[in-house]
Amino acid sequence: MTEENAHVIEESSEQQTDKLRLSVRRRRARRQFSVAFIISFGLMTWMVTGFLAPEVSQASLSARSAPSVPDIYDTLRQLPPMQRRTMTDQLKPGDSLAALLARNGVSAVEADAALDSMRAQFDSRKLRPGQKVRLFHEWPADAPRDIKTGTFAGLDFIPEPRQQVSIRRTQDNGFETRRLDRPLSDRYFVADTLINSSVYEAARASGVAPNLVVELIRLFSFSVDFQRDIRQGDQLEVLYTRRFDQDNQLAEEGEIVFAALTNRGERHAYWLHTHADGAQHYYDENGKSVKRLLMRTPVDGARLSSRFGMRRHPILGYTRLHRGLDFAAPTGTPIFAAGAGTILKKTTKGSNGLFLKLRHKNGYATAYAHMSGFAKGMNIGKTVQQGQVIGYVGSTGLATGPHLHYEVLENDKPVNPRALDLPPARKMNAEEMLSLSETRRQAVKRIGNLAASQNALSSLPLRSGVNAR
Repeated sequence: MTEENAHVIEESSEQQTDKLRLSVRRRRARRQFSVAFIISFGLMTWMVTGFLAPEVSQASLSARSAPSVPDIYDTLRQLPPMQRRTMTDQLKPGDSLAALLARNGVSAVEADAALDSMRAQFDSRKLRPGQKVRLFHEWPADAPRDIKTGTFAGLDFIPEPRQQVSIRRTQDNGFETRRLDRPLSDRYFVADTLINSSVYEAARASGVAPNLVVELIRLFSFSVDFQRDIRQGDQLEVLYTRRFDQDNQLAEEGEIVFAALTNRGERHAYWLHTHADGAQHYYDENGKSVKRLLMRTPVDGARLSSRFGMRRHPILGYTRLHRGLDFAAPTGTPIFAAGAGTILKKTTKGSNGLFLKLRHKNGYATAYAHMSGFAKGMNIGKTVQQGQVIGYVGSTGLATGPHLHYEVLENDKPVNPRALDLPPARKMNAEEMLSLSETRRQAVKRIGNLAASQNALSSLPLRSGVNAR
């Protein structure tokens, strides 16, 4: 072997050694990288699990055992399907809930158990004649469809529009009572009609409920004399609400949102405005409160039959001061309190017949005579609200026919009710006027939307009426 060849072999051996060392270093580096990656991944996993995971994941670390599923669930799953029969009855005069259950086949034991469960939730003595009550009976699903009997399963009723009382049989054959809230929704209606005889008849013919008609009369009685001012052809406009339940059934009447009466060419328009504190009042377009201390006319649909001043008494036959106004009306026509006040005097005999006297603010008092009867609860010292029914037109005492004798006294001196010009109870400031403008805009918008629906009510034949939305 030549020297040159030996040098080549030696060089080749060194190259192989270098490659081997490089390979070893690469394998070591790969192992180190793999170990570092595994450690880093494990560390990141621990951080995510320990710090970023929601706390609910820690529930598995609790030493407490998980709550068991109540046995009632298994019991309910094992119950067979049931058929239910619903029937409706209503309380009669002098009736009780127990009597209603008895005449509908509920045993005395079950009726007592059901009513006992109700005592802590509702006093059944508050129910009035006409109250509707639903009764439920159940029987197995595989029983004949024409079965007429079954197990008494409970009852329910609606004592007031926003509440329901529900009594249901429990799994242990007892009964449980619950009071449930009934959510109601407002719908808007509009009436636009011409007056032929009275505001009351025009409003009722337009579909407005009786309680809202009474509110209308109170509203306009401060500025309009119904006996002297109303003329055939006057126009009445009303935007009002009704409240419906989840079954789309009327639950209660709502409120008057806007009302306008065009009388002898003069338009009286009022809007219901809600203040920041939640108080609600009616205002005209100038921000003046509609409400006055006293109403001009405390009875609707009556004819002025005798004025204030000196006159010859139709029965006594001599001339004397007629201290008030006489309004002729059919017997039984409701009489309203002209203002909020307290009952000062109540008599049933004498020339005034059935008589009430109310004391109001600022030294005013009003008197009502010849009534056929008092409203319930009209006793001396009782507080009444303006527009509240206090009695009914009659002809008791010295009277030639059914009418109301109405007096207004200022510091115990009689004054002519027609001559009273009492200031508004409240007037808005500039900021409140802006809020009232928005109230008026919303009312106009609603009336426009209703009118655009072209869905006229049959009760609005004289002018364009619209249904609710």
